[in-house]
Amino acid sequence: MKGFYEKLDVYIDELENKKDDYKVLSFVLDELGYLPDDVLAYVSKKLDIFPFSLEGTIKFYPKLQKARVKHYVQICVGRNCNQPGLKEKLNELREKINFPIEERHCLGRCAKASNLKVNEEYYSYKTLEDLEKLLLNLK
Repeated sequence: MKGFYEKLDVYIDELENKKDDYKVLSFVLDELGYLPDDVLAYVSKKLDIFPFSLEGTIKFYPKLQKARVKHYVQICVGRNCNQPGLKEKLNELREKINFPIEERHCLGRCAKASNLKVNEEYYSYKTLEDLEKLLLNLK
């Protein structure tokens, strides 16, 4: 991670506007794939801005909202993907994993069995046990 912080410092130093938190957060996202808390604290200090200012920027841009966690999970609960017991299984899984699960009514992959999307990658599952294994293996 030390090498990342060095790259981040160089990137910030080369910015024309040293307070452009959106560009810095986008750089972090491109490099790491998500926005970890320790990096946000570092960026806040480096840019000399309050942490809540960074959170405001993250909340404003959908691209950054989804990147706030390492795994952003969207699961289809539409008519074709929904299975008996899915809602209960999702509630159970939410207690076991440390990333959010967003319920969506369609992911546009109805012919592929039950579907979920992790970050930008799609997965299909046949049983609720398959779903559980898939999500628990993301840790």
